[in-house]
Amino acid sequence: MLSFFLKINQIIRNLLFVFYATCVLILSLLPPSDLPKVSLFPEADKVIHFLMYFFFSGIGCWTLKTELNKRNYYLNAFIAVGWGILMEILQLTMHAGRSFSVFDILANIAGVTCGILTYRFLVSLPQSYPD
Repeated sequence: MLSFFLKINQIIRNLLFVFYATCVLILSLLPPSDLPKVSLFPEADKVIHFLMYFFFSGIGCWTLKTELNKRNYYLNAFIAVGWGILMEILQLTMHAGRSFSVFDILANIAGVTCGILTYRFLVSLPQSYPD
C-alpha cells in the first residue's frame, strides 16, 4: 500500500501539500468565534496542534520525497516548524481573538518531529506485498 503512495505524481503531491498548508492557515487564523465549540478536555488544543503538524510534516516528507534525499528531512522540518511559528506570530499580530502561545509552538515541534520519524520508519519497512 505504501508503494502506491510513493508512486503518486509530483504535481498531485504538491497540490495536496498546498491544500493542507492552506487548511492549517485557515484553522490557525480564524477567529475563535468562527470555530465550532467542542468540549474535549483541558489543553486539548495542544493535541490538535500536535496532530495538525504531525500530518503537515508527514505530507511534507512525502511531497519532498525525503526517502530519496535525506537532506530534505531537514528542509521539511524547517518548513513545518517555520510555518507553525509564523501562524503563532500572525495570531499575535492580527488581533482577531487568537493568542500567541509558546506551548502551541512546542506542540507543533513535537508533532513535526514525530511526523518525520514516523515517515522515516514507514519508508524503511521492506515492501513485501506485490503492487
